[in-house]
Amino acid sequence: MTLPLISANLLAGGLLTFSFAMLEVSDSLLLAQKQEYFPITKAIYELFNLLGTGRAVASALGVWAMAFLGVTILGASAILGKKMGALFRA
Repeated sequence: MTLPLISANLLAGGLLTFSFAMLEVSDSLLLAQKQEYFPITKAIYELFNLLGTGRAVASALGVWAMAFLGVTILGASAILGKKMGALFRA
């Protein structure tokens, strides 16, 4: 069976795909129209345009998004072990 051989790669790829899709900017700016469906990137964009504390909250969400992406990449590298370089090879 090949599933045990590729299971770590599938899990790491799923983690990275989820995190990159969650932080996708161009699609979320166009597709999310109702505020209750805004992903994080659209919420950051809308908060940045608010006066007052909007920019501070948008900056905090941006830092959270970068930390989430970093933790996801570290998690994927822990799952793959020494094969992390193979994940980004073309």
